[in-house]
Amino acid sequence: MEKEYELIVTIVSKGQSDIVVQAAREAGATGGTIIYGKGTSDSNNSSFLGINLKAEKEIIFIVALSTKKAKIMEQITMNAGLNEEGKGLCFSLPINSIVGLQKN
Repeated sequence: MEKEYELIVTIVSKGQSDIVVQAAREAGATGGTIIYGKGTSDSNNSSFLGINLKAEKEIIFIVALSTKKAKIMEQITMNAGLNEEGKGLCFSLPINSIVGLQKN
């Protein structure tokens, strides 16, 4: 049985979340939540004056109808250039239950 909603998670470099959110809206998403984080991959680490710097990331969470998920993810991938190595990633997870969501 297919779930009614999916959680789309996109992780991009700092400053790229506006592109992701705009792309998602163009594809039918109604909104999202952005949180900030730091990458821990060795390839993300650089050094400045002997201080290790970790790449800052933006994580975008979008709750979407399962029927809109593919279109939203395709639009995000295209607009944010996620087909290019190192640009970020986008994945989805099924939502088993949800409370507090207004149905449109």
